[in-house]
Amino acid sequence: MKNIDYILILLIIFISCSNLGEKKTLTDFFSEDYKNFRFHNKIGIINLDSVSNFSELRKKMSELTCEGKSSGLRFVKNDTIFYLTGLADCPTSSEIGCYFSRNLLFVRNDSLLIEYGKNKKKKPIRFLKAKLDEIMSQNHNYQHNKNKLKPALIHFYVEDKYPIETTTRALKEIIRQFKKINSQNGSDYFKYNILFEKYDITNIPLGSPPKPNEFDNE
Repeated sequence: MKNIDYILILLIIFISCSNLGEKKTLTDFFSEDYKNFRFHNKIGIINLDSVSNFSELRKKMSELTCEGKSSGLRFVKNDTIFYLTGLADCPTSSEIGCYFSRNLLFVRNDSLLIEYGKNKKKKPIRFLKAKLDEIMSQNHNYQHNKNKLKPALIHFYVEDKYPIETTTRALKEIIRQFKKINSQNGSDYFKYNILFEKYDITNIPLGSPPKPNEFDNE
């Protein structure tokens, strides 16, 4: 009986050691913009695990913009390595972005902001799906004479009191929802850009002049 017990213990130890030697396989996800900019060698890569907060990330992105490059963002969530692009203005540039004919969305920290100014409401980031469904249900949000939505521009801001994990969590949800829509309707059905802001622009009263931004990717 003791011999059987010894054999079982040895088997358990062997299996445990074998599992420790196994490496978890990660899946790569690339946004369409990321693949395009990488192909043309016009992208700089920022590993989000190497920055501590949103301001540090945005500073690195601004430096890339000043160099004429797009910001490629890389981060790992669960079993996936995400690669996407983001926008940030160059502080030494006088260029003003043109963001007309866009479906505008506002994300602060890990929440979706509905409406603007004093009337704004905060919803959990998981509410993004319901908001995108609402946008797709309204004809005026589509491009003229096309079965494609006007591109979405997501104004994104995270307070520095939150760790970079808050940023990656919100980005993952944005990627997940748009990927689901475009996988069902075509890769360019609902394009989107994420504009990394210096502050929460939904605090600006309606009617205030727009602030300068970088070039439009469209």
